Amino acid sequence: MTDKSKAASLSRSSFLQGRWNKHQTLLRPPWAVDEAVFMEHCANQCDACRDACPEKIIVIGRGHYPHIDFSQGECTFCQQCVDSCQYGALDYQQGSTPWNYKAAISQEQCITQKSVVCRSCSENCDAEAILFHPQLGGVSSPDLKQELCTGCGACVQVCPTKAVSILTLIDPDQG
Repeated sequence: MTDKSKAASLSRSSFLQGRWNKHQTLLRPPWAVDEAVFMEHCANQCDACRDACPEKIIVIGRGHYPHIDFSQGECTFCQQCVDSCQYGALDYQQGSTPWNYKAAISQEQCITQKSVVCRSCSENCDAEAILFHPQLGGVSSPDLKQELCTGCGACVQVCPTKAVSILTLIDPDQG
């Protein structure tokens, strides 16, 4: 197999699980340490963070490691997952941000592009990061203010067309 065909191949398990992008990053629970350290410290696979999450958005995935599933609800940043972690995989520091996740809206998938009035994402955004500005003679489209977004995921589950997702911000220092 050539290097080119290796890059294009998709594992059977990824195919069956619907994971087309092999490089998709799993969203870890709030205040997760660096991924390599997280994997090392979370090796005990205790499920404590999942069990402690009152919103039930922490799920156990492949390899028995926890990740966030915003289709279940939103993160309230209650810190119960951190308090339950006895192995140092989640580490809350006073004043630290819980993660570098932010909402993203696919304008092409948003039903406002089909002249359907919908403000579900905005109505569920406590941070007021998603706004709809009045538009004369048409339907307003969502305007996402990244600087206000906490990445809580409240906008994800309520979107009728799955146009909203939560993504990991890429650190500009990493290239």
